[in-house]
Amino acid sequence: MEAMLRHFDDDAVYWCNAGGPRPRPLTIVGKPVLRHFLDSLTCVAESMCVTDYFRLIGGVGRARIEGFVRHKETGLTLAGSYRQIVTFRDRKIIRLDEYHDAAKMVTFWRHIVGEAAAAEISGQESEPAEADEPGITPSSAAFARAPRS
Repeated sequence: MEAMLRHFDDDAVYWCNAGGPRPRPLTIVGKPVLRHFLDSLTCVAESMCVTDYFRLIGGVGRARIEGFVRHKETGLTLAGSYRQIVTFRDRKIIRLDEYHDAAKMVTFWRHIVGEAAAAEISGQESEPAEADEPGITPSSAAFARAPRS
């Protein structure tokens, strides 16, 4: 993970249109918070991806990524492709936007955490609380600590 994160600016922004079991985007600000989030995911899932296409024009890269995520406990696997828009400054990533098949992603993580937990994580049962962790939006803080089946 450190090999990947060394290419990110300390204040980088990660945005994803599909924030796990909740049907809302996920925003993470700062490399330390991104590291924490990715560490929490690697505890419950393994993944691999390869860049199918990449084009860089004027500091903005556009990529198509092929990959999979496999939940370690259940073996459930999500495979497919997604798009990335990567903004660079001074040879560092300052913003990474990912566009997944949101319905597919939500369904996958709902199978993992269960419907009750997914409703709580998505804020459908109550108003979302303030984030315990700076840099992660309130509803995504719960996803970062999602139960392991």
